[in-house]
Amino acid sequence: MDAKIKTYLDRLADSPKRPSSFLFSGADGQEKIEASFYFIQKLSGKIGKGEFADQIRNGVHPDVVILEPEIVEDKKGRIREKEIVIEQIRKARERLKYFPYQLEKKFCVIKKAQRMNTESSNALLKILEEPTASTILILLANDAESVLPTISSRCAVLRFPAAKLPVPKKENITRLREILRQDIHEKFEFAEKISKNRNEAVETLKDWEGVLSEGLRNLASRENFGKLDQMADLVRQNRDAVNRIENSNANTRAVLENLMLDLKW
Repeated sequence: MDAKIKTYLDRLADSPKRPSSFLFSGADGQEKIEASFYFIQKLSGKIGKGEFADQIRNGVHPDVVILEPEIVEDKKGRIREKEIVIEQIRKARERLKYFPYQLEKKFCVIKKAQRMNTESSNALLKILEEPTASTILILLANDAESVLPTISSRCAVLRFPAAKLPVPKKENITRLREILRQDIHEKFEFAEKISKNRNEAVETLKDWEGVLSEGLRNLASRENFGKLDQMADLVRQNRDAVNRIENSNANTRAVLENLMLDLKW
């Protein structure tokens, strides 16, 4: 966690005038999650308590509610991230209306709050409009503008510094350029090779995603709309492959071969 963020959270936790609703804004999702969990531990006087930290991370503490988009696999075997729906907000509100069981406060962390749809956003707004003294809400979003203005205006916004983008390995950049021009037999040979090491496969695809995303930004800046949709599809397909390898029991080689069929330029 960024040292300045930690110092700010320490001061905020000790302030008698701190608000009850927060919006952590920034691109690095993991850093925001770590910061929110640290803030909860700080407010609860549980810094250094490993068991308490584990309960939060695992979503099993009775006084800490964690909401996030559901990850599902569609009929084509692609991993999808659903919206945060109103039923999730209603269940959270039901849990938050009771007095804390073990702590002085109840906490609700909403990961990827930008994934709330209109109904769930309006339901959350009602909670923000009627805050209770025993509840702390922490929203995590890519940026403050990605949630309703009526929501962000009711939260103390903490903006996280931009994360440094990882630098792709040169050999992976070269390999991607080759793959985009190779025939299917050569592509499948490479898929078979890297599928033997799952970590290597994920690292390679993440490097490819960085390169493809940069290409997407360049096309958008040049307003090359003819190629923009094609590049966006490549980014999505590559990301789907990473998600399937990391978050499902799908066969790594099969996932890679399926991706190779789509990698054309």
